[in-house]
Amino acid sequence: MPLSKYDVIVVGAGIVGLTSAYHMKLENPDLKILVVDRAPAFAQGNTAKSAAGFRDLFSSDENFKLSSSTISQYRSIQESGKFDLGMNFVGYMFLMGPNDPRKNLLMELSDRTKIEFIDRDELASYPYLSLNPTGESAGIMNLPSIETAAIGKNCGIIEPELIAQFYYDECVRIGVEFSFSTEVSSFRLQPVNPIDFPGEPFLWQDKTLRTIETNRGDLTADIFIAATDTWTTSLLDPTGIDSHIRPKKRQIFQTGGNEVEKVLFGWERNSDGVLPFTIVPSRGVYIRPAPRYRSLWLGVADDYNRDFSFTENPEAERSFYDYNLSQIITSYFPSLIEQKVTGMWAGYYSYNTVDKTPYIFRDLNIIVATGTSGSGILKGDAIGRVVSALYSGKETARLHGGQEIKVDSLGVHNRSAASENLVL
Repeated sequence: MPLSKYDVIVVGAGIVGLTSAYHMKLENPDLKILVVDRAPAFAQGNTAKSAAGFRDLFSSDENFKLSSSTISQYRSIQESGKFDLGMNFVGYMFLMGPNDPRKNLLMELSDRTKIEFIDRDELASYPYLSLNPTGESAGIMNLPSIETAAIGKNCGIIEPELIAQFYYDECVRIGVEFSFSTEVSSFRLQPVNPIDFPGEPFLWQDKTLRTIETNRGDLTADIFIAATDTWTTSLLDPTGIDSHIRPKKRQIFQTGGNEVEKVLFGWERNSDGVLPFTIVPSRGVYIRPAPRYRSLWLGVADDYNRDFSFTENPEAERSFYDYNLSQIITSYFPSLIEQKVTGMWAGYYSYNTVDKTPYIFRDLNIIVATGTSGSGILKGDAIGRVVSALYSGKETARLHGGQEIKVDSLGVHNRSAASENLVL
């Protein structure tokens, strides 16, 4: 059993909770920090269900800083040789049709990160790619031809369980405590100066969160961190604090077989000979290479007809693969028509529906870190640093590599984050 009183209690042991605890403890070694999670181990929620790619291809300055600094941190860990994150710079490749608006955007982004542009003739040399989808189904789906491609070079794939393991081990090493299988039943506000009268806190009383109720007893802290992803809304609703996010179900389908391996290992433009993380020209459908498993993962951030309802244990829908993803993918990669679905899973994006950028703000003595909109892993280290800066009352957070970001730019009242145009 954990002790009952802490300086800081972090609710949620996904990537955001782990990095927040880690950076707060690094900056404030004397803090007594507890991380609680209802799962029996860390990173068992949406962190574990991620497509696990990383990229610094974002249109807003805030998202670029969060992602590029986090990639830099992960690279330094990987290249130190002390811990393997499964980090592989295979690139992100956007296949684009005629008049694709992403082309101009990516050309603008090439001023701040390395992007390689490939013309149609060069793409035609890749044997498994069809530049001109043909057939009745391609016409019905209105699939555009491929005219060009852009590959982000500071992008690739990574293993979420290994990143989480690194931060968990580091947290334990520096003295952060953990309590797993600990479910928080409520955030219940109490009066700062109680009068022991039924019904308080009343309107005229100042309020705070002193204690959270859990299945393992009540836990008390001075500050609480809600690093609870899509569960943030239900946790905060009783307090009246707006989480500013909504959940969107996302599905991934793992495919395998001989033809899959030919496509996966048939690319010659990177040192690993592995297909980049590839976004096809239609509907944002993507292919995530998984060389460790000799497979391809297929997914999409679908919007319309994908409601905001939330279920505790979402399941992938095989019919979604059969009638939505498969036809699009095989129109551009015809040899994959023989691919076999070898696994599938579903999770949620915690969508900031306004600007698709994380929300990190304080209300009363609760710090909320959510709204990662599907990019929690690839911005995880930077988010943890912003949470730590907010806890310490700093105006700016210093990110890995020396970049700085204003804490308020990711808050609510003085928010300055621009709307993000590249969400996958």
